[in-house]
Amino acid sequence: MKQLIPLLLLTILLAAPLQANQDGIVVRTAAVHAQPGAGSKRVGQLTAGAAIAISTRRGGWKKITAKRPALSGWVRSYQVRQRSAASTVAAESGADSRGFLSGLASFSRKASRFFKSDKGATSAGTATIGVRGLSEDEIKSAQADFVEFEKMKQFVSDGKRAHGFARKGGLSAVEIPHLSGKK
Repeated sequence: MKQLIPLLLLTILLAAPLQANQDGIVVRTAAVHAQPGAGSKRVGQLTAGAAIAISTRRGGWKKITAKRPALSGWVRSYQVRQRSAASTVAAESGADSRGFLSGLASFSRKASRFFKSDKGATSAGTATIGVRGLSEDEIKSAQADFVEFEKMKQFVSDGKRAHGFARKGGLSAVEIPHLSGKK
């Protein structure tokens, strides 16, 4: 027993780096970015079916490394799947031909089977899109980006411009009576 615990700890420590990179596959054409964010520089593009190694996740982005073509960077989470989940996904050639709504409909059909009563049913894994959001450390270390705030100010509109825009679009004001809340 005394030798078993150190042996288990050693096994866990040696196996941890092996778990760090997970094999995956690109399920739709994906732009590879230098940093996690749509505004960051694009460093390349991967087509559907490309084999990748997923190393890190940050919000809705995953850090990947591809061998063919040799690329490393960040892609959106929904554009890649881990190898186990991706094994059932047929790689699409070129552009994504299925589209988002087709995938959503397929997920809906699979999810509806979950609620049916079937005593002999077996469950199978279904890949879904999910963004966990910010971690506690990311929230604590968050800083205001005043440069981006200044950029956003250029989109501010005053009432006069908004009325002019509505008039050009053929919109007009309509008076709606206040609801009393009684039935």
